[in-house]
Amino acid sequence: MPWFTRKIRLKTRFMVAIGAILFALMVIIVLLVGNRSTRIIKQEVEARGLAVARSIAAVSTNALVTYNYITLEQNAEKASQGSDIVYVIVLDKEEKVAAFSGHSGWQGNNLDDPVNKKALDAKSPIIQSVFWQETGERVLDIGVPVFIPGSDRKWGTVRVGLSLERMYWQIRRTQLVLLGIGAVALLLGLAGAHVMASRITQPLGQLANATIAAAGGDLNQRLDIHTRDEVEDLAHSFNTMIREILDQRLQLEQRLDEILELKAYNDIVLASMTNGLITLDLESRLVSANGAAESILRLEGKHWQGTRFHELWPEDNPFVRLLEKCLLNQTPCLNKEILLDRGEGEQRTLMVNTSFLEAGRGGKIGLLVVLNDVTEVKALEARMRQTDRLAALGTLSAGLAHEIRNPLSAIKTFVQLLPRKLSNPAFFDKFQTTVPRELNRINDLIESLLELARPPKMEFRMISVRGCLSQVEDLYRDKLEAANIALEIREKDSVPELWADREHLVRAISNIVVNGCEAMPQGGKLTVIAEDLAGGVLLRFTDTGVGMDEATKDKIFNPFFTTKDTGTGLGLAMTYKIIQEHGGEIEVDSVVGTGTTFVLKFPGVQG
Repeated sequence: MPWFTRKIRLKTRFMVAIGAILFALMVIIVLLVGNRSTRIIKQEVEARGLAVARSIAAVSTNALVTYNYITLEQNAEKASQGSDIVYVIVLDKEEKVAAFSGHSGWQGNNLDDPVNKKALDAKSPIIQSVFWQETGERVLDIGVPVFIPGSDRKWGTVRVGLSLERMYWQIRRTQLVLLGIGAVALLLGLAGAHVMASRITQPLGQLANATIAAAGGDLNQRLDIHTRDEVEDLAHSFNTMIREILDQRLQLEQRLDEILELKAYNDIVLASMTNGLITLDLESRLVSANGAAESILRLEGKHWQGTRFHELWPEDNPFVRLLEKCLLNQTPCLNKEILLDRGEGEQRTLMVNTSFLEAGRGGKIGLLVVLNDVTEVKALEARMRQTDRLAALGTLSAGLAHEIRNPLSAIKTFVQLLPRKLSNPAFFDKFQTTVPRELNRINDLIESLLELARPPKMEFRMISVRGCLSQVEDLYRDKLEAANIALEIREKDSVPELWADREHLVRAISNIVVNGCEAMPQGGKLTVIAEDLAGGVLLRFTDTGVGMDEATKDKIFNPFFTTKDTGTGLGLAMTYKIIQEHGGEIEVDSVVGTGTTFVLKFPGVQG
């Protein structure tokens, strides 16, 4: 294992961190104190050298003025005997050597080195560091100009070379002392860090071991740590957490038992359901199916779980097409009736409802499909419809016989009287008037009945609903005013155009308006509201008439049913047929003594 991937103990990290901090502090302290000590030592050396140079300059002033080179030589030799003084040089006003300790032969010569030139050019004391090659020492050269008191004329320059070797030795000794003190402090700091680290990491180690054991499933852990600091608080929190985890585990175990019992109960319910129930994921794979679904869809013995439904049934299967539509459009299907061919000539009629399964945040995770085998119900409905048709045929026959009997009775009477009263002009005139009228009445009745029975010939085009309502208003304005009935036509928002046959739609609306007028013999108000219905049109006709009971409401669309003394009872039956031919629906709501509302719903144009 590479070293950089190995675990490093917390105690080691702590020791390294403390050691690094102490080392950095010691380095900073050594540098700061060392620099300060060096600066102080240098200042002391410079001050001493400057004092020596000024002293020599003071005692050499008269000798320089009188050109007493012997005295200058003696002064230089005497001064050079001092400790750490390497040389003493006295230069006269002509910038020549007047005295040079240890080098009497240089008297009267010119020195052209850069240090000497700077010293001669200086008007005030100047300090320079040089390397004196004769002795191999580092020397501090201090130059002091010599002036006559009361005059600014320079009579010479005194140079004193002060050895720096002792100064550097003192500096090194100071640095070594500081390093020693720093090393001792570092060791003491590491020892203290070791003690503190042990105090911290030992209880933390106990806490870590207890945590690892708890993570492994051993929750019987309890820490007894008394450090009177945050570690003790952490141990107390750990003990509290372990107790809460134990409590929660107990609760979870109880909840799990309840969930298992609930799941078993749900499995029993699903297995006992007569309706089929299947679920799919969003990728068309079957996830679950109860026994009823397996029986309805013939899935017994097949490996259906996790299989796409396209692989279980042919593509032209209506059930497959329905599922594809739901998943593609991401919309549920409600009460969709399909005919499922289960093979061997057996067909079953299924009522299918679908809805999407949603996660907690509203995202769809699958599709729920409920199957209801309504084959027997459809067969029963067919038998009931046959019975209803026979009953309706009886009612129709009775109504037709009733409507035809009256004109036939009149015709029969005139025919019977014809041989005896043929010569009577008044009778003959009445015969010519009454018989054709009654025959036309029978013919109109038969034509209306045939129109109700056979498919109407319609010419569909886009029409304005408002135009149809205005046409009906114009047709019945006088009749409504005469009956003291107020007609109000309103539109909500923007009503779209309708794909319809204008003539038949006007006829259907007219029948409803006439029915409303006849329901208000004492006058009243008829309100017509047109509004948008998801791209289609909704028409609401509300009158304030006498209303009708449930028995009457259930029969108003039957042919020859009427509550009036006159009329054939075919108007609303024809209206119902026209609405159906337009793909629409008609609903009736009525309250006796309050009024009646007819609601017509027409679908929008399909793209």
